[in-house]
Amino acid sequence: MLESLYYTSILFKVTFLGYFIALLGYVFGLFKKGKLFGYIPIGLFALAFLSCTILIVDRWIEAGRPPFKSFYESLIFASWTISLVSLVVERRFKIRLIGLLSALGVVLIFFYALTKRDVEIIALPPALQTWMFIPHVISYFLAYGALFVAGLSAVLYLAFPGGLASHHSLGEQSRIDFADTTYQITRFGFLFLTAGLLLGAWWGQNAWSNYWGWDPKENWAFITWLIFAAYLHFRNLPSFGNKKLAWVVIIGVLAIIFTYLGMDYLPTAADSLHVYSKN
Repeated sequence: MLESLYYTSILFKVTFLGYFIALLGYVFGLFKKGKLFGYIPIGLFALAFLSCTILIVDRWIEAGRPPFKSFYESLIFASWTISLVSLVVERRFKIRLIGLLSALGVVLIFFYALTKRDVEIIALPPALQTWMFIPHVISYFLAYGALFVAGLSAVLYLAFPGGLASHHSLGEQSRIDFADTTYQITRFGFLFLTAGLLLGAWWGQNAWSNYWGWDPKENWAFITWLIFAAYLHFRNLPSFGNKKLAWVVIIGVLAIIFTYLGMDYLPTAADSLHVYSKN
């Protein structure tokens, strides 16, 4: 692990350190009630996010293509989208704990990315050399980032179904309602999940004359979409309480993780057009 860190770029090291310091700031802020200790961690997280943005742009320039092809690149971009959504959510809903859990998630992703570091830059195959590549990938990863944060909010609801006191927030609200926060974030994420699915189908028709190829990753992406569509419909059922709804979101996030990371473990993985390059 230390050897892999040694051979990474300065930008990677700075970004990784920035997220780790932000995580420590959030942990320290848990024990402090002053507003200053709420705003310092989010400021550190924002600086780490800025560094991550520069890291992605630098990789884009170095590779001469969008940096979404290899597994390592996708992990960095996933960290970026989680950070973006977390910062927006923390500012919008004034919840410190969202930032804490998101920072922890990003630090773990960076640790994992160290084990998947690219040995060399991979060229895009012809099928990916199209304008659809960028909006398709960005839509999906914005969805994944948002729904990951929604999953964190759902976990917080299960842990604190009655809400939390205002000193855990950045604002003046008396209680934090994690059920409503989960719904608002999930609704946003589902919009981009749908866009990614439709863009992928359109791309498939243009590239392979087939909207849907029943590729293993396509199938799991559709299963994920169905889970979150079910969540939005279940909200209209009086018998389906907030606890059950939170579990649906968590199951959906687990489906996303399997769609993203679990394809290699399927017997049909070799036939998939969507498995990331690992070198």
